[in-house]
Amino acid sequence: MGSVTMISKGALNLNFSVVIPAYNAEQYIAKAIESCFSQTYAPHEIIVVDDGSMDETARIAESFPAPVRVIHLEKSTGPSFARNTGVQASTGDWLAFLDADDWFLPEKLERQRLCALAHEHAILIYTGFLSSLNGVESPGQFNPPTVLEPMLRYKCAFHVGTVALRRNAFDSVGGFDPTIRGTEDWDLWLRLVARYSPRAFAAVPEPLAVYRTTPGSLSSNAMRMYKARSGVAERRSLYGMTGALRRSWRRKVSAFLNYDAAIALREEGSALDLSLIFKSIAAWPFPWREMPKRYKTAAVMVKQHLFKRLTRSDARM
Repeated sequence: MGSVTMISKGALNLNFSVVIPAYNAEQYIAKAIESCFSQTYAPHEIIVVDDGSMDETARIAESFPAPVRVIHLEKSTGPSFARNTGVQASTGDWLAFLDADDWFLPEKLERQRLCALAHEHAILIYTGFLSSLNGVESPGQFNPPTVLEPMLRYKCAFHVGTVALRRNAFDSVGGFDPTIRGTEDWDLWLRLVARYSPRAFAAVPEPLAVYRTTPGSLSSNAMRMYKARSGVAERRSLYGMTGALRRSWRRKVSAFLNYDAAIALREEGSALDLSLIFKSIAAWPFPWREMPKRYKTAAVMVKQHLFKRLTRSDARM
């Protein structure tokens, strides 16, 4: 079990270093940085890591005054390496991560500071969030800390942009894995929870960050995400388990990932949805509340595929 330095009850001023990885983000970077300046509890520093951008991202970031600092990477290395680079350059005792196309709401850091003071053993504090699609914001699902075990074993339970994390806890597990793209946050949370336990995570339920969904984002391709998530799950999600328990949970995690990907693939119009829902049923054929109406969903998919096949046959006649 890992350990961290507890917060002194008299240490009311926590230092937050906000790390913003940015790649070709000239449309969004100003709003992200401005949201840090708008905090009711000011960040100690705002570190923008220009990940080899070919547009005006760096110039826009550099137009902001201190405490903004801009780090330039010669070529794009991905968000994990960029975040790690920003953390290495940081001096705060808490880290807050913000993607360049997202933004914080004004009370985010203040509410996380109060939560940290109230939960002195916490290493990670996340908040609720809003999802923004084409300018329309809607509440994202908030999962309280009481459900993180076992939820984190089969999916990422909160968004990276909502997190404040102790710097020494981040360092203790080696930061983000730069070989992973798209699921590097889930991978980090799993390593942290395996080292410190889910009880070291705290949360503020209110939505205090906004996650923007954009075309072409790393999270927008269902099959790519399915493969990345499957890799993380196989390496990380069975922490602390042995024997029959480990074998059963491997099957349950596989079933959930196949089911979740099948739903996403159906929304994309991919013909692969049916094969994945069958893989889900084969991996774990028993009822589980995380996969509601799975058999009904499979039946609907079968009907849809049969209808498409018949339609194509009629068209050829």
